[in-house]
Amino acid sequence: MNKILDFFILEKESDFCNRRSVVIKFALIATIVLFSLFACINLLIGQYWAAIIDSVSAVVSILSYIYMQKTGNILLSVRIVTFNVVVFFLVFAYISQASHFSLIWTIFVPVFAIISNGKKAGLYFSLLFYTFLFALAYHYINVWNGGEWHFTDWVRLVLASTILTLCMYIYEALLDAAQQDLQLARAKERQRSEDLHQQSVTDQLTGLYNRRYYDNMINKLSFLAKRQDLYITFFILDIDYFKYYNDYYGHIKGDETLIQVANVLREHIQRGDDFVFRLGGEEFAGIILSNEKEKTHQWVSQLTAIIENLKIEHKASEISDFLTVSIGIATLEHLDGEKNIDLLYKYADKALYAAKYSGRNRSLVSQDS
Repeated sequence: MNKILDFFILEKESDFCNRRSVVIKFALIATIVLFSLFACINLLIGQYWAAIIDSVSAVVSILSYIYMQKTGNILLSVRIVTFNVVVFFLVFAYISQASHFSLIWTIFVPVFAIISNGKKAGLYFSLLFYTFLFALAYHYINVWNGGEWHFTDWVRLVLASTILTLCMYIYEALLDAAQQDLQLARAKERQRSEDLHQQSVTDQLTGLYNRRYYDNMINKLSFLAKRQDLYITFFILDIDYFKYYNDYYGHIKGDETLIQVANVLREHIQRGDDFVFRLGGEEFAGIILSNEKEKTHQWVSQLTAIIENLKIEHKASEISDFLTVSIGIATLEHLDGEKNIDLLYKYADKALYAAKYSGRNRSLVSQDS
């Protein structure tokens, strides 16, 4: 039942507008050329009323094309032109009265309607057109074409038109399916590329960004800090006596502890322009942009107490029964150029060394920055 109901639902505008715009534009131009050609022919043979109808249809198509070019509203433009085509060929069939195989021109209707509007809307336009055409052609059996239009001719018209419309519908359905498969394949490829990129810049154990991402982001963040007149603070966090921890508790427990520390960093440093990284081993880092460096220093320094309060047992530590960290902090204003970037890292590393040398389980701010 759902499939039956889905058949009667027109394509979404977003799906329609994703169709091949070149083909749609070509189809609109084809209607302009065709109507103009009919107008010229009818003028030459003295069919002035027909020429007027042809000219009006050509003008409608031209205006719709111009409207589409200016507004980008492909859907409305195509609907107007398709209705114009339906009306035109019904009038054309009535005037020509099936003389000189003129009804063969009506094959243009389902071709244009389905290609331009999509399979469902195009099929509805085709059914609308053929409902009136078949009724008209049946009504004038033994009248059209100088009385030579017979019931067998009407049957041929119905069969040929039905088969053509069905073929166009199947063709468009296959084309839509191929386009959907292509879009799905492209989406999967984009997702695969994004996943690979994410893996290349993410530490697989902790889920934090890695050293490679730090190298990529530091220049961008320094430019952002300079443009917005902000301080850029960089800190390095090192787990105290982590080698002893691994030796005492094992590497599996050590990995679990690294994940816990990473989670603390992620939760504590979480603004949009702030980033935390795992540089390697037990060493982590973070970048914070702010306009108040003292408050930033205090914010980073809170990490020592937060991590110690996790109460992660560390009997191999020489300073505490629980896991502790040491932090080195450096801040620069208007960071510009690789030299200053290197200095920022150097100052933070120097502050970290000083924190360890002075007893660990503390944070120190570089006096050089």
